Amino acid sequence: MTTEKRTSATAGDARHGAAIDVRDLHKYFGDNEVLKGIDFHVDNGQVVCVIGPSGSGKSTLLRCVNMLETPTKGQIFVEGEEITDPDADVDRLRSRIGMVFQQFNLFPHMTVLRNLTIAQQRVKKRGRPEAVEVARRNLAKVGLADKESAYPAHLSGGQMQRVAIARALSMDPDMMLFDEPTSALDPELVGDVLAVMKDLAAEGMTMMVVTHEMGFAREVGDKLVFMDGGVIVEEGLPSEVLANPQHERTQSFLSKVL
Repeated sequence: MTTEKRTSATAGDARHGAAIDVRDLHKYFGDNEVLKGIDFHVDNGQVVCVIGPSGSGKSTLLRCVNMLETPTKGQIFVEGEEITDPDADVDRLRSRIGMVFQQFNLFPHMTVLRNLTIAQQRVKKRGRPEAVEVARRNLAKVGLADKESAYPAHLSGGQMQRVAIARALSMDPDMMLFDEPTSALDPELVGDVLAVMKDLAAEGMTMMVVTHEMGFAREVGDKLVFMDGGVIVEEGLPSEVLANPQHERTQSFLSKVL
């Protein structure tokens, strides 16, 4: 599964063809420089996993990619178009990017089905029948076809996160960003969410995943990025970085989490 995808994703390493291209990215919060010159790219169809200690800048990097945070300096290109350009149509470019957060951010007063159709109707301007059809297809994809009438309060954390994934997929994104999607879940609920993400990877979805799930990174990832202190310390094939990290800081981190 992963090997076939990796070959096609990395055969041409030209950055101009990248799905996401981050160049010399800096981000300050006041006097605190959280990102210190990040430079990397994600190829079409690639799964890039970003790991590192808390406070290393992983989530900030992810939020900068779709401009939920505005970079202080640097450029980000989405499928060849600069989303950081002051004249960019950010909403149009952002529509290509699905985002799944640590918390599920579902509307508690709406059913699962309505959570999946509201943005389709308001943003995509789809009619209700089409929006419902798309929503039901994606609920089936994440194994929750029988929960369309339920409210979020009646779902487990793992089910809510799968609904959140289905909601993002219902907007037909070209790529998906995941910000520690299993960190708020009880351990026994993590597997169902990771299984959905594995299926997406097998279908060729471009994914950037901030995660602590090293097994997922090893099995599904095409590239592993280790961040610390606002910089990329090390990156490479997950199997190689996890088995034989070259940098002392990477070695120290992995010795505590593996």
